[in-house]
Amino acid sequence: MRLEEIFPTPIWIFDNLNLDVDSIKFWAYEEQKKDEGRIISNVGGWQSNDYRTFDDTPLQLLVKYALKESHHIAADLGIPKSDRYVENLWVNINPKFAYNQAHVHPEARLSGVFYVDAPERSGEICFSRDNGYALGTVAPELTRYSGVEMKYPAKTNRMLIFPAWVEHHVKPNLSDEDRISISFNIL
Repeated sequence: MRLEEIFPTPIWIFDNLNLDVDSIKFWAYEEQKKDEGRIISNVGGWQSNDYRTFDDTPLQLLVKYALKESHHIAADLGIPKSDRYVENLWVNINPKFAYNQAHVHPEARLSGVFYVDAPERSGEICFSRDNGYALGTVAPELTRYSGVEMKYPAKTNRMLIFPAWVEHHVKPNLSDEDRISISFNIL
């Protein structure tokens, strides 16, 4: 017998990056004071407009680390080798009950999130697939094969990188503190 897994979806998780989250947090709140932000997938929280340059921000090391990792990740996915760059990134500040609706990032090859401040119960990122037929009917016990949603808790100093085409959403923040994250797209 042989098991073949077809259409696997990888999620790369990097914990304890040792980035200066206090400086990033201070910067994020200062940016929030300057700009009303935008509404794309966010409900109840603040999302900055895109940043395309990072030289004068405390995000330089985050961008450098994400780009370094993106080369082998792209190779794993079969994305042609080329110069990788962060196309854009944005800040998310989600107070209690704020969340993000389901979406994809069609303008990118890879996407990611870095948690600047993520208290317990501040909302998991959930990756989903269209597999409703299996859920509750053919395969009522959820496994990594039959589940339609995989959840990853928000955790301070954690970065996730994933294929930009994977649908995802973020559960509501149930803590009394803000969840602060930096989301980004890599080409």
